[in-house]
Amino acid sequence: MLDSDDKQCKVQKRNWLLYAMMFFAVFFVLFQKPAFAHELVVEEGQSIQAVIDQAAAGAKIVVPKGVFKENLTISKPITIAGMEGAVIDGGNKGNVITVNEADNVVITGLTIQNSGSAEKDSGIYLVKGTNNRIEGNRFINNHFGINVDKGTDHLIVNNEIKGDATHFSKRGNGIHLFKGSGHFIKNNQIDSVQDGVYFDFTKKIHVVNNSIKSSRYALHYMFSGDILTEENNLTENVTGLMVMDSNSLKFLNNVVTDHFHFRGFGVLIYDAKDIYLEGNEIIRNSTGISFEKGVNTETVKNIIAANQVGLEFIGENSGNIFSENNFISNIVQSKIANEKMRLDNGKLGNYWDDYGQFDVTGDGIGETYYKAGSLYDQLLRKQPYWQFFFESPAVKLWSKAESLFPSLGSANVFDELPAIEPFPLSKQKSVKEHGRSGMVILTAAVLLLVASITIIKGRKLS
Repeated sequence: MLDSDDKQCKVQKRNWLLYAMMFFAVFFVLFQKPAFAHELVVEEGQSIQAVIDQAAAGAKIVVPKGVFKENLTISKPITIAGMEGAVIDGGNKGNVITVNEADNVVITGLTIQNSGSAEKDSGIYLVKGTNNRIEGNRFINNHFGINVDKGTDHLIVNNEIKGDATHFSKRGNGIHLFKGSGHFIKNNQIDSVQDGVYFDFTKKIHVVNNSIKSSRYALHYMFSGDILTEENNLTENVTGLMVMDSNSLKFLNNVVTDHFHFRGFGVLIYDAKDIYLEGNEIIRNSTGISFEKGVNTETVKNIIAANQVGLEFIGENSGNIFSENNFISNIVQSKIANEKMRLDNGKLGNYWDDYGQFDVTGDGIGETYYKAGSLYDQLLRKQPYWQFFFESPAVKLWSKAESLFPSLGSANVFDELPAIEPFPLSKQKSVKEHGRSGMVILTAAVLLLVASITIIKGRKLS
């Protein structure tokens, strides 16, 4: 029989042994580098593909400075991280990097250049897979920049995609999304491609703070839905937002400027429904916003300014709501094709800087309604050569005079609650600036007309 002291001694030893085992277990968990984080550095003269093939799932492969002329295929969850000056050159054939049905792949810090020029050749071609991250890369001279074929929940952030100087019809898209869902597209700089981001049968996408310029369509939506597009800067493309056969799209606080192609638009809504536009700045475009077969759209608190045509309706449109928008310094405020439509929401209308009536009651709303469209629009449909006078001072004065007599309008499209002053939107500075520029344009037109009359009278008298 053991006495009580021996029993207590054995208990204490057992406890100390348990404490020691727990300590080493915690130490192992906290400080032991896990196997999946194993890092491999590509050595000089070594093939990146050879390193990929031998790497375990979860490994990180570091690509040093230098030009690596090869086409890579990734089919397991690994990270490819380029050091400054690391370049993967595809040799103008096929895809530079193909991610083939793999999940949790990370590609970052690389310059990816010279894909082939076939239909789907890309800088990075993602086939299916989920939760892949393409971040902080430069894409140069690739047919497509990033081509996503199906797949879900990919992150495409902080990349720079630059096309070549050929006509846009010969280029691929900057980011092409085919089917799939759940992608997050943020902070990408895209320049000189066919379409900046092309959405083809996609859904549940978030597109935020991208910059797209010098392309055909900055953002192109086809057969897609449930997409949030916000705070993007779209400039100097043929068209900024091209929406076709899509639904349930939200456009918030985007800047859409300088789309002056003769076939171009700031925003074109075609055969689409349930489209919501709020807080966007649509400035200096051939046509600001055009609706053709738009159904159940809502356009609220936008600035539509300094466009050749501010607002256009073509064909049949229904269930569309406009309110609290500022229409300022558009050469032709609205262009209507024989429709009947109300341009307010029943409580609030819009600000039209060519509205020439007064607010007698002091509630900020004009006493007579604003009528969209003009006799000039009607004349253009019958005599297209009058387009020659599109920006002439005479037409500007004609439109201004016609606004004083809304019964002369050509279509029954009206704002029953027009605001007397611009709405205080977040970009109020821009509103004021464009308001001043509108007054300058009108003043110059009046002076030019007076000068013309004086010259004509002088000739008759001489």
